[in-house]
Amino acid sequence: MLLTMASRLTNQATDAAPDLLPGTGRHRTMLFPRRRTTPRTARDFVAATLTEWGETSRLDDMRLCTSELVTNAVLHGVPVGRLVLVRVDSLDAELRIEVHDSGENRPTKRVPEESALDGRGLLIVAATADSWGVKERTGPGKCVWAAFDRAKNGAASLPPHTAGPQGGTS
Repeated sequence: MLLTMASRLTNQATDAAPDLLPGTGRHRTMLFPRRRTTPRTARDFVAATLTEWGETSRLDDMRLCTSELVTNAVLHGVPVGRLVLVRVDSLDAELRIEVHDSGENRPTKRVPEESALDGRGLLIVAATADSWGVKERTGPGKCVWAAFDRAKNGAASLPPHTAGPQGGTS
């Protein structure tokens, strides 16, 4: 079961990125269970959101980064019984994908052995996104994000958002 709602990764209240002020952009969040299928469903959520918003100039790159970040969260970040929160932001200067989890370990970009079967997720994100990083959260865990600059991908600046609710359903 998938839920679209505010940022709660446990039964305790926690914060994702602050809500946007009206007119500065739009965002949508969704919580996902810790399952092997979560990267696929999160990727589909991001693609559907961006397609609905008409933000498709780098859709494949954003889907790839979502998959890598969510896979890392599921494998290394989310304790058993907790959730992963995925947030999509459409801002004036960039599109941003955030993956929030309640795990304490910070991800690090590493160079795996050539024969290694894994360990390339953040290398892929770093090579695909225009920027990426890790930020602290209020409450447990962290947020790992990937951003895609509008100026670099030829997309127009976001027009003023004047209609529709803010938050989980915009």
